[in-house]
Amino acid sequence: MLRALTVLLLVLGSALNAADSGVAANAPVINFKLSILDEQGNRTGLLRGNEARYISSSQIDLIAMQYTTFIENGTNEVDSTILAPTASVLIENGRARVQGDESVRLIRKNVEVTGEQWTYNHPGKKDPTPKKIVIERNVRVVFQIELKDILK
Repeated sequence: MLRALTVLLLVLGSALNAADSGVAANAPVINFKLSILDEQGNRTGLLRGNEARYISSSQIDLIAMQYTTFIENGTNEVDSTILAPTASVLIENGRARVQGDESVRLIRKNVEVTGEQWTYNHPGKKDPTPKKIVIERNVRVVFQIELKDILK
């Protein structure tokens, strides 16, 4: 994910260089798709959005974000999808953090989680920390499977 976000930062950052020629420095990228690939060329993620706007060398703001992760076995099977009307991507110390104050929706095979004021941490390649999403307000969890003996 970090490599794809770096490419997006470079594309958006090139708008800053165009400022000298009279072009708006903060022109957004509209209706974008960024595939995230592993070393073998297998897709591990797909970041889409209606708009991406360069804020700084470490921040991109997104509108209508959809981030899909795939099971990392080359089958292109979806692991999870995160949907948010707005989000900020922050890149710090080789790690990507995506956050938003508005709503978020996490969809997995057997569970769906919604809420507000959220943060998704995506570790770098050499970072053993697992991917993690924290949702702080108005959290709702819906299981799509039978939960046997959950109250025992």
